[in-house]
Amino acid sequence: MRLNVLLFIVFGMVLSITALVFGIIAPTAIASTLAQIIGFSGLVFTFLYGLLMNRSTAKV
Repeated sequence: MRLNVLLFIVFGMVLSITALVFGIIAPTAIASTLAQIIGFSGLVFTFLYGLLMNRSTAKV
């Protein structure tokens, strides 16, 4: 896996975890709910992107 793809995946995970933590400590319900949805979706999509990148790289 190339370094820039790996850094993109790590950055996405860190950003998603930050959104989840903000969602847990947010004072209002709507901000908390939105941040948790964005954080969880980001974790899922970043994980799936990492899996697809590993499968789609062709060995030449």
